[in-house]
Amino acid sequence: MHEFEEWTNELSDCDEAWGPLLFLRPSRKARIGNRRVLVLAGMHGGFWGMLGNVVLALMARFAGGVRPAVYILPLGLTLAYFVLYRLTIAQCWNRRARRLKRLQALVQRPPLDIPRGPYDGPGDGEADGAE
Repeated sequence: MHEFEEWTNELSDCDEAWGPLLFLRPSRKARIGNRRVLVLAGMHGGFWGMLGNVVLALMARFAGGVRPAVYILPLGLTLAYFVLYRLTIAQCWNRRARRLKRLQALVQRPPLDIPRGPYDGPGDGEADGAE
């Protein structure tokens, strides 16, 4: 799973993979929520579904078959993309976002105030003036 997650995040970090939907990509520390996944799925499912409708309409016209309702293919593909994106891209992205937030919290944590003992002097650890 770790290799798949790394590969998915590498692909998701690539600007070319997002194409014209690059504006929908969040920062690495931000989660991908259901709303963003639905928008991505709707864009892809709507586009490919309507393209599929054109192909089915041409096939039905020349082969004499029946055409499904115009909303069936885009809606079905949007649902399929939503499930696929939610279980893959969003899951891997959100795991990395959690790790990055935890790492940032650790880095920004103030240093511990550890009291120094009487023999913890500057330098080599010996008290001043003692040999």
